[in-house]
Amino acid sequence: MEKKSLFLFITFVLFSSLLHHPVFAAKKASIISYIVYLGSHPHGDDATLEDFDRAIDSHHEFLASFVGRDKAKDAMIYSYAKAINGFAAHLEEEEARAIASESLNFFVDHPEVVTVFENKLKKLHTTRSWAFVDLERDGKIPRESIFRKAKFGEDVIIAHIDSGVWPESKSFSDEGYGPVPSRWRGFCENNTKDQLIGAKYFNSGSHAIDPKIPRNNTARDYEGHGTHTLSTAGGNFVPGVSFFGHANGTANGGSPRARVASYRACGDSGCADADILAGFDNAIYDGVDVISLWLYPVLHLVLVRRRANTGETLSV
Repeated sequence: MEKKSLFLFITFVLFSSLLHHPVFAAKKASIISYIVYLGSHPHGDDATLEDFDRAIDSHHEFLASFVGRDKAKDAMIYSYAKAINGFAAHLEEEEARAIASESLNFFVDHPEVVTVFENKLKKLHTTRSWAFVDLERDGKIPRESIFRKAKFGEDVIIAHIDSGVWPESKSFSDEGYGPVPSRWRGFCENNTKDQLIGAKYFNSGSHAIDPKIPRNNTARDYEGHGTHTLSTAGGNFVPGVSFFGHANGTANGGSPRARVASYRACGDSGCADADILAGFDNAIYDGVDVISLWLYPVLHLVLVRRRANTGETLSV
């Protein structure tokens, strides 16, 4: 559990660019949305639905201890109860400060508060082709290529947190795939395929930042970015691809025999931190091996651990 907790913590701080200290809004609005991260869960990998319900209840109880029970019910945006321990909520600045400064040693079901930061929007980002890193040469795969050594990512499950996916794309064809790995616990909002085995959406975080942002309640990709980048990570082989007849060849992702799952957390307004974290929480629980994101600005990897007894902060 220690290694898993460290992994979850590192993945979390990848999406918090200001984790050296709690971050609060310098805005005129009195209530905005924050994310409260509480470290690891008491439950392990074999957690039950009752464990998840218990975690959700504990988050509500904890928030209610600061803002009152009635307000807590309306303020809660997400309760991260599966693999990540924390929640997103509408808070006044002083409430967020009070939570950030609180040591939770007297709460049996919670570790201490690790950090509190404002829920903000990230932007989508992309990169170049696999030939650039010498995995392919002149449209062919060399014998010594890591593609072959890695068996093209066979049965690795890649989670993709982005603007969703267009499942009809030929890059997500089932050709060459066997049954879905038995360890998979996720689902598709439409029919499950053998390659594209999961699709979910999260939009409460962006709506909390700006209620005018529409709730597009689907995992389908209407931006194009998610489909493009997911196929770059794990798209199947698609022969005969060209740009209006130019540069004809075979298109494929970095792991063309991997299974892929899309977690839509982005729209034309960006990607809310709270929605990204909801994607992480679900992807880890669903049983993925890799989580892929193509977002900016570039975020700092900061490992911060606070010792409960001394209050000392260690950062790397």
